[in-house]
Amino acid sequence: MTLTLIMLLFLLGLLTGFYSGLLGTGGNIIIIPALDLLFVYYNIEGIELVKYIIANSLFITVFLGFFVSLKQYRIDNFYLREVLVIGIPGMISAYIMTEFINSSNWYNKFAFDLLFLILLILLAVRLLFFKTNEQEFEKNQKVKKSRIIKFINLGFLTGCITSLSGMGGGVILIPFLTDINKISIKKASSISIGVIMLLAFSVSTNYAFANPSSTIIAEKLPWQIGYISIQFFLPILVGIMIASTYGVKVAQKTSSQKLRITFGIIVSILCLKMIYNILLK
Repeated sequence: MTLTLIMLLFLLGLLTGFYSGLLGTGGNIIIIPALDLLFVYYNIEGIELVKYIIANSLFITVFLGFFVSLKQYRIDNFYLREVLVIGIPGMISAYIMTEFINSSNWYNKFAFDLLFLILLILLAVRLLFFKTNEQEFEKNQKVKKSRIIKFINLGFLTGCITSLSGMGGGVILIPFLTDINKISIKKASSISIGVIMLLAFSVSTNYAFANPSSTIIAEKLPWQIGYISIQFFLPILVGIMIASTYGVKVAQKTSSQKLRITFGIIVSILCLKMIYNILLK
């Protein structure tokens, strides 16, 4: 670990924390490409590379989700009931899917990149070209039985997507909550980041107790807990702690339309990067 790398990881934490606080998506669309470059630099490849990226991106997301949710709670914009209804089924499906990935070698880097790209494209199109008629979602609003069933099914689906892509699930949650349930993007973002925290905890816990197949990798990356690299995590965490609350503050002062456009532009840029990477290979 050089001082330059530590500073770059710290800056990554600042960017991710602010972005996640602003948009409530977990920040994985920023973290994953960065971790991809980082672990490739350490000559990690194949299925092990996929596991390292997913494990570390979601381990970071656990703490990121906690800091952002805490800020949302302090400004009275946290929805515990909805977070649990979606998050608990999601934790179950995410853990099961992660076990499936860890027990086999069927999920390679190309499949991971392709799924990640497809999710980004769908999200970018939805955000930039479709406008949603949003409604306010009050805390004391009674949740109908039909909505609870939808939320449970959404949780199972989001958990599977999270374990396969390393993304926290905001790409599924936010469009579903805004488009189908007509919830404002600010409220949907708050629910999303709470759910993402639970899903990330489920998946990263599984990877923390797993053993990397190569002892050579473990020697290259000291301070390991299973697939989680603490030496990379700490500088990012410091940046997240500083920047996440500012992202939430800015989001409360920004219109929903501007948030959607900002989110869409960022996702579109990442789409182009992923397409370039896949074609290059």
